[in-house]
Amino acid sequence: MIGKGGVKWQKKGGGVGLIVKNALNSKLEEICVGNELKSEDILAMRYEKVQANKCIILVVCYMTTMGPLAQEENVKKYTKLERVAQKFSRFPVIVMGDMNSHVGILGEKVNENGHKLVDFCEGYEFEMGE
Repeated sequence: MIGKGGVKWQKKGGGVGLIVKNALNSKLEEICVGNELKSEDILAMRYEKVQANKCIILVVCYMTTMGPLAQEENVKKYTKLERVAQKFSRFPVIVMGDMNSHVGILGEKVNENGHKLVDFCEGYEFEMGE
């Protein structure tokens, strides 16, 4: 398991992780997405199958739901996601996690995080899964 976030004994939230099966002839390395001390809610990894010479970019993200700083925090997080999408546009990129978004599926009202997610997906030609 690879993860990042707050210190275990602190009761503050935050942090993301990724569990990957250890495979032969594969290489996994973290991609810097910005100031690492302030990026505990985004983890970007480059997974490379060495013999096949294939690479995929995996991003785990947690978007803030509400609160006075949520808007500002999420703008910074989307800036980091955009940086990864631009830098690694020649590779398959998978963004997963809790985006805390409502995008109008099943008649729900689209929230602010939903608008940001849709804009990001449209801007970088990502497809949304359920």
